[in-house]
Amino acid sequence: MKTLEEIEKLSPEELEAQAAAQGVHAPQDLQQRLRETLAARELAQTARPRPARWIPYASLAVAAAAAALVLLPSSGPKDTFDDPYLAYAEVEKAFRTISDKMNSGVELAREAGEAAEIPQNILQKIQSK
Repeated sequence: MKTLEEIEKLSPEELEAQAAAQGVHAPQDLQQRLRETLAARELAQTARPRPARWIPYASLAVAAAAAALVLLPSSGPKDTFDDPYLAYAEVEKAFRTISDKMNSGVELAREAGEAAEIPQNILQKIQSK
């Protein structure tokens, strides 16, 4: 068995000659399989999908969507609070809830970060030896 350096030094002609000398033969049906593969590729390239089948369905879907947009009543958001101070208080309450949840999530991420540094420190100690 030759090393990689010996193989790299050989010219393509020498490599081909050595391969032929070893007596490795191609499978008997290789030529037939290659012809079938090339024929299948040729058929796949020449066969094109017929877009006429899906065009009526697509146009029908677009028409239905347009009709739904025109016919359905479009109502904007309703104001659920009559008192603006009460609405502002609800917004503050929602932001406070979001802030509390974010704080607990940040704390969990901080703890996970400390635990994630342990394997990295171990690997650095091993590499520094």
